[in-house]
Amino acid sequence: MRLATIDIGTNTVQLLVVEWEDGTLRRLHAAERFVRLGEGVDRSGRIGRAAQDRLLTTLREHKQTAQAHEATTLVTAGTSALRDATNREAVLDRIRDDLGLSVDVLSGDEEALWSFAAACAAFDDLAGACLIVDVGGGSTELISGTDPSRHESSYTGAMTDRVSLDVGCVRLTERCFSSQPPSAAEVDRVEHLIDTTLENSTLSVGTDPTLIGTAGTATALARVHSGSDSTWDALHGESFVLSHNDVRRWRKRLLALSVEDIRALHPEAMEGRADVFPVGIILLDRILEHYDCSSLRVSPYELRHGLALRWLSEASGIS
Repeated sequence: MRLATIDIGTNTVQLLVVEWEDGTLRRLHAAERFVRLGEGVDRSGRIGRAAQDRLLTTLREHKQTAQAHEATTLVTAGTSALRDATNREAVLDRIRDDLGLSVDVLSGDEEALWSFAAACAAFDDLAGACLIVDVGGGSTELISGTDPSRHESSYTGAMTDRVSLDVGCVRLTERCFSSQPPSAAEVDRVEHLIDTTLENSTLSVGTDPTLIGTAGTATALARVHSGSDSTWDALHGESFVLSHNDVRRWRKRLLALSVEDIRALHPEAMEGRADVFPVGIILLDRILEHYDCSSLRVSPYELRHGLALRWLSEASGIS
């Protein structure tokens, strides 16, 4: 059978088409569109009409693509921007009335759970403590676990703790940066907000965890670090490792560049995210520092893959 999933995030709307056969999940097609649904949500609490229009256009395209790939089931879920918007129900009504799609708005805990399962599914050597980080536009998910590779039938069984933090790259860029390159005071403010949020978090993490980055910011950094000629992508990429020093070097470089210069580093990877990418890298840097991790392993699998795992888990009765 073929299944399509759509992840409606704060910055992107991502499609994945998979095939389930003989107990194996095979990724067939992936697409990403930059909608910036969370534009202004941190300030106004509402999703604007222009952002809604961009969302509906993209969902229509993704639905048509899923149908072209002969997907028999389409699962659609939303995260931070839809969770936070006071006009969420009106937006969901538009989607249902115009496109016939029902959107499941995930809680922060649900988002963390299935991001964890997806990130771990890309590896077969995860032993001991691990920590998954998903830097989103509106929030950052941190999920800890133990020995994921011993729980391949249900990676969620390896999870030990999770937290959804209201610090995302779109939210903090809108809140703190007035221009790019930002001023030293603006960078200090972002750092203070991130460090304070991490310090106030009660996440339980084991000793010497393997840090794994999933989704847009981490995978975009892997692509930029690899260079514009690299064929690494979210559909065909293997796991990728960046040292903390690599992340620090990119942080320093990005904070000295304009948005146009950041976009020029890797036009495809930076499409739709060049203006918020520096804050995303600051988030990764501060998380590496906070948990005293020397490196970041990048998983090519993300929440849209987790939505497929969730559907299959519910369909087969696996918990």
